[in-house]
Amino acid sequence: MDVLITGCDTDLGRTIAESFSEAGHKVLVGGRRRDELEVLAKELDVDALVFDNTDPASVAALHGQVPAHLDTIINMPAPTWTVGDPRTYTLADHAAEWRGLFDAGLVASVLTVQVLGDHMRSGGSIINVIPDFVRDGSAAAAVKAAVSDWTAGQADQFGVRGITVNAVAVGRGVEPGYDGLGSTPPSVAAEISRLSLFLTTPAARHITGQTLHVTHGALANFG
Repeated sequence: MDVLITGCDTDLGRTIAESFSEAGHKVLVGGRRRDELEVLAKELDVDALVFDNTDPASVAALHGQVPAHLDTIINMPAPTWTVGDPRTYTLADHAAEWRGLFDAGLVASVLTVQVLGDHMRSGGSIINVIPDFVRDGSAAAAVKAAVSDWTAGQADQFGVRGITVNAVAVGRGVEPGYDGLGSTPPSVAAEISRLSLFLTTPAARHITGQTLHVTHGALANFG
């Protein structure tokens, strides 16, 4: 299976790439930061693709750089905004935070799928990762809502070709108070990797248009 994973210059992107490579898939790792990508590509013995998927020109150039056919695209955000204390933000800081998060979390995925959607084989999978637990009313929560809605719409469009489109998000199991629900709870990154792998298997062909959460087994309501 040919798999393109963006955002592999992040820790989570790296973990997902390692999981798919270990599962025997042919992985192409993508991201903005060449040094990190080249190290990962050498470790996994895979190809690296340096591009900025928030930049339309950079994404448009992918046509001649990726395989003619892909089985899976995993959109992993790589935010450029440095998180600080919102209480100290200027108005310009608030604008930069919202725009940066929307660019990385939504616009990057939209552009990637717009350009590479025609490369997808029938029966393939597109997975959009929402990597952080979000606080209600935050910019990240707005991005999550937008990604979930866009994912559902893309599932309708790609469904005619037998391609599933889902989002994988971090759930409430990472909140304080959920510690100890399991004796050896796996890391969030490992859970996201396993769920992403499952969504590419024949057993998951009936799942599309959904936003699925990894939660360490925690209930949606707690306490």
